[in-house]
Amino acid sequence: MKVGDYRETKKRSFVKTFVWRAIAILNSFTILTLNLASEPLENALIMNLTGFVIYFSYERVCNKISWGKE
Repeated sequence: MKVGDYRETKKRSFVKTFVWRAIAILNSFTILTLNLASEPLENALIMNLTGFVIYFSYERVCNKISWGKE
Protein backbone atom coordinates (compact mmCIF):
# COMPACT_ATOMS: atom_id res chain seq x y z
CA MET A 1 0.00 0.00 0.00
CA LYS A 2 1.45 3.36 -1.03
CA VAL A 3 1.26 6.00 1.69
CA GLY A 4 2.93 9.35 1.10
CA ASP A 5 6.46 8.86 -0.22
CA TYR A 6 6.92 5.33 1.07
CA ARG A 7 5.50 1.87 0.61
CA GLU A 8 4.21 0.01 3.67
CA THR A 9 5.18 -3.66 3.95
CA LYS A 10 2.57 -6.35 4.62
CA LYS A 11 4.29 -7.15 7.91
CA ARG A 12 4.00 -3.54 9.06
CA SER A 13 0.32 -3.45 8.07
CA PHE A 14 -0.33 -6.69 9.97
CA VAL A 15 1.46 -5.51 13.11
CA LYS A 16 -0.30 -2.13 13.02
CA THR A 17 -3.67 -3.86 12.61
CA PHE A 18 -3.00 -6.33 15.42
CA VAL A 19 -1.81 -3.60 17.82
CA TRP A 20 -4.76 -1.36 16.93
CA ARG A 21 -7.28 -4.15 17.58
CA ALA A 22 -5.69 -4.78 21.00
CA ILE A 23 -5.95 -1.06 21.83
CA ALA A 24 -9.56 -0.94 20.59
CA ILE A 25 -10.51 -3.93 22.74
CA LEU A 26 -8.91 -2.31 25.79
CA ASN A 27 -10.76 0.91 25.05
CA SER A 28 -14.10 -0.92 24.81
CA PHE A 29 -13.39 -2.97 27.92
CA THR A 30 -12.46 0.14 29.92
CA ILE A 31 -15.53 2.14 28.88
CA LEU A 32 -17.87 -0.78 29.54
CA THR A 33 -16.21 -1.62 32.88
CA LEU A 34 -16.41 1.96 34.08
CA ASN A 35 -20.04 2.11 32.89
CA LEU A 36 -19.81 5.87 32.45
CA ALA A 37 -23.41 6.22 31.31
CA SER A 38 -26.65 4.55 32.25
CA GLU A 39 -27.82 3.97 28.67
CA PRO A 40 -26.03 1.50 26.36
CA LEU A 41 -26.22 3.99 23.49
CA GLU A 42 -24.40 6.61 25.55
CA ASN A 43 -21.64 4.12 26.40
CA ALA A 44 -21.38 3.24 22.69
CA LEU A 45 -21.03 6.94 21.82
CA ILE A 46 -18.34 7.39 24.48
CA MET A 47 -16.50 4.33 23.13
CA ASN A 48 -16.61 5.73 19.60
CA LEU A 49 -15.45 9.20 20.63
CA THR A 50 -12.55 7.88 22.69
CA GLY A 51 -11.74 5.39 19.92
CA PHE A 52 -11.62 8.22 17.39
CA VAL A 53 -9.15 10.23 19.50
CA ILE A 54 -7.03 7.19 20.32
CA TYR A 55 -6.93 6.06 16.67
CA PHE A 56 -5.90 9.52 15.46
CA SER A 57 -3.08 9.57 18.02
CA TYR A 58 -2.11 5.98 17.17
CA GLU A 59 -1.77 6.80 13.47
CA ARG A 60 0.32 9.90 14.21
CA VAL A 61 2.70 7.79 16.31
CA CYS A 62 2.84 5.06 13.65
CA ASN A 63 3.78 7.62 11.01
CA LYS A 64 6.90 8.52 13.03
CA ILE A 65 8.09 4.89 13.15
CA SER A 66 10.21 3.99 10.12
CA TRP A 67 10.08 0.20 10.59
CA GLY A 68 8.34 -1.53 7.70
CA LYS A 69 8.54 1.38 5.30
CA GLU A 70 10.24 0.96 1.94
